[in-house]
Amino acid sequence: MKNGEKKKTIGLVLEDAHSDFSKSIIHSVVHAMMNRKDMRLIVIPGRQDVDPVTVVSEDIVHRYKRMYNLIYPINGSTHFDGLIFTLPNYRPFQDEIFGNVPKVFVATKSDTEVTVNYNDEMGIREAIDYLVKIKGVTKICMIGGRDENADAQKRKRIFIRSLEDNGLIYSESMYEKSDMSENSHAAAAKLLKSNPDVQAVFCVNDPSACGLYDVMRKKGLVPGKDIYVFGFDNAAMAGNMVPPLASIGCEGITLGQKALEMLLDMMNGKEVVSDVVPTRLFGRESFDYDMYDFSAKEIISVDSAFIYRFFDKCFYRYRNEVVDSKGIDLRRLFYEILSRMLRAMKDRYMSEEQFEEIRKLIDILFENRIMMYTDSNRFVRSLTILQNSMNEIQKTIHIIPSNNRLFSYMKDKAIHSQALRRNIESRGYINGRNNIFEFLVSVTRYEEPGEEALNRLIENFDKLGFINSALYLYDEPYKCDFDSKITLPDKLNLKCVIKGGEFFSIPKERQSCSIENIFNRGELPHEKKGYISYPLFYGEYMFGVLVCGLTRELVETGEFITSQLGRAIYINWIG
Repeated sequence: MKNGEKKKTIGLVLEDAHSDFSKSIIHSVVHAMMNRKDMRLIVIPGRQDVDPVTVVSEDIVHRYKRMYNLIYPINGSTHFDGLIFTLPNYRPFQDEIFGNVPKVFVATKSDTEVTVNYNDEMGIREAIDYLVKIKGVTKICMIGGRDENADAQKRKRIFIRSLEDNGLIYSESMYEKSDMSENSHAAAAKLLKSNPDVQAVFCVNDPSACGLYDVMRKKGLVPGKDIYVFGFDNAAMAGNMVPPLASIGCEGITLGQKALEMLLDMMNGKEVVSDVVPTRLFGRESFDYDMYDFSAKEIISVDSAFIYRFFDKCFYRYRNEVVDSKGIDLRRLFYEILSRMLRAMKDRYMSEEQFEEIRKLIDILFENRIMMYTDSNRFVRSLTILQNSMNEIQKTIHIIPSNNRLFSYMKDKAIHSQALRRNIESRGYINGRNNIFEFLVSVTRYEEPGEEALNRLIENFDKLGFINSALYLYDEPYKCDFDSKITLPDKLNLKCVIKGGEFFSIPKERQSCSIENIFNRGELPHEKKGYISYPLFYGEYMFGVLVCGLTRELVETGEFITSQLGRAIYINWIG
């Protein structure tokens, strides 16, 4: 970027941030932008909501979501050079909020906008063809999604066509719709009751499989043994379910990467048309489907293409990463490990020095968080298949123990690293909960609310545990009346910032800030990954905005933290 040239601002507008699908979009866009110093990312998460016209105003959940979604018009005043939307139920009013700038819509049905969607048919047909033609399955059912969700309805149509093309008869009793969340128990129970002879179930997305798992567990049924189960999106949660869930996902480029690629072309004046990304089935224990296409010749000849292909199938998320030029290329590192093991097998010799060198390389591989790009069950099973093949090919007494020790070492490291990751995540949730508790204890007083009580809250803002964040508040609490047009104030006050975990109060004379500049204040900490913003409200009162440095932890917990902060502001400011 040339001196004096401003960074391009890319907005990522989400229908929600807490779903695994949304997290995967954020992650892929962040990493696609990682080495782009000429642009920055702003994530704007809302709350998935139905059409306000069809919902009575007394619906408490709906009212909460309407308040939460005021984050859209608040951020709409910011200047964006390009926008990526993940709004499956596209609503044209978003154009009114964010203006006439280049836009790409992800997983959205629209005949008028540039979209990027899954090629759902590739993965669904691959799964059903395999079940019918290889596994001999004759009864496949589906847990579907909401009637207004375009993706859910498209997947249902493909599911029916795939059955019929395989000579199977479809009836509506083989289908139950769900809300596409983890609370799909009712749909799963009804489906199993109506179809006691079901052999496989296709879930419209990964979260909807959770309810099915629970219902099956109560019935003493095991996914993958009693009933094959597979989902859609291949989100991180699929690999963490017990047993791990087979799922259809991107083959090659991800939706987020493709959307950014298309958006940058639009911003550069190129003509862009809607596109799709290919999909495939990623097999796991709920539906064993791993096509390991390697031969004895490839193993014996230490074929590099085979080694890289093996890596790509094991660590399928890594190929979508942008490798830092200063970092370690894990794909190349894995090649060094496996090629040395294969050469030793071919030469029928491995010295203790060679063994130790390979073991050290394995340590480096796992120290660089290789397990972020796969799930432990899949990796261990892949290693076992390769290990058994090598043992069968080469039965020299000396070399088998050396390579087998290295295989065992890798498997142990994989299982340990996954356990450690979950322990760290658990500690993170506990620390976050303790931070909120300490904050609420510090700011809750049994005295008159008002400016003094609010200032005490601001002084304790650092107890929430943010590393980088900024607290913006209106001059006065804004009471929202949805029976009339809501016009939010165009000025906010930057009360304080957290930089690298250190608290800084902003003098009163420097606090005032127009909404369009909330991401441009010099007091904000520089964020390589970008920012994420949350609305601060409680009940019908809107108080301002919380701007934070974008982290994986905040995507997980941001809404909960801000809801607690909003409640504390209400108590201290209004009472």
